Amino acid sequence: MWAVHRKKTWLQAFQTMRYFTTFQEGDFCMLRQVRSNKKIFAGPLCPGGQRGTKEGVISHDCIIGKKPRSLIKLHNGIHMSSTYLDSVPRSIQKMHAVLLVQLLDLEPGHRVLEAGTGNGSLTLHLARAVAGRDGKVDTFDLKSEHARTAQRHVQRFSRGRYTSTVNFHVGSVGDALMALNPSEYDGIALDMPEPSEQIPKLLPFLRNDRFIVCYLPNMTQVLALGQFIEDLPLMMEDCLEVDWKEWEVRSTQIRSRLKEDEKQLTPANAKAWICRPINFDVKGHTAFLVKLRKIDAVSKEE
Repeated sequence: MWAVHRKKTWLQAFQTMRYFTTFQEGDFCMLRQVRSNKKIFAGPLCPGGQRGTKEGVISHDCIIGKKPRSLIKLHNGIHMSSTYLDSVPRSIQKMHAVLLVQLLDLEPGHRVLEAGTGNGSLTLHLARAVAGRDGKVDTFDLKSEHARTAQRHVQRFSRGRYTSTVNFHVGSVGDALMALNPSEYDGIALDMPEPSEQIPKLLPFLRNDRFIVCYLPNMTQVLALGQFIEDLPLMMEDCLEVDWKEWEVRSTQIRSRLKEDEKQLTPANAKAWICRPINFDVKGHTAFLVKLRKIDAVSKEE
């Protein structure tokens, strides 16, 4: 059995997720087999479209018009549940994106600069935080294919809800800003290996007492950045390594027969619980988030 339902997504940490009444053309959904909990991605949905699986072919027409968590029956009798899918493929991990937006202290109506668009996953987090009251995200990437991919993801996300919030640019962020000469930004997010090269060019466009947050994989990069900003009107306010351990918690049935002398104590089909980390590597490392505050005309000794 496959069911149709909404999915908790990587953006849900900030605001209440928007629920749509029914699936429409262009939506994405996650199909979940009811018995095995196996998940299958489908979309963008289109009339006449199909999604092939080992269990059988799923017609998009069977999903379009259905409500989330509706059951879809395949020709072989298997049922699936469908979930409205708000997420897009991402490179930056959701735990970093969530914390990065929080460190920037953003709110609706703010203007934020992003350097390193990638596929647009962080861009969407930023857009959701500032949308409304003329909030804007200016995002820059050196590669035009990255900008095109990210723009496509933003257009597809939540039926284009944040399309008007994001402006995409291709080229070096420092040089491009000199030409654009925009108003001051309320925050800057840098996802690049050597942010030191761009920070001096970006500082004039950042409001005083506001923040730059850098995503850096290695501590050597953090040290280089700390040394570089000593002569700039910046102070390192936080350096955080994020650890987010996801756990699998679900009930299961004990199928093995118990010994004869234990049968009276515990039923053969007794329920047990599985509680374990999901794909957790105790030796793993993700990245550092470095928060810099602009302190123009303020002494660092104060």
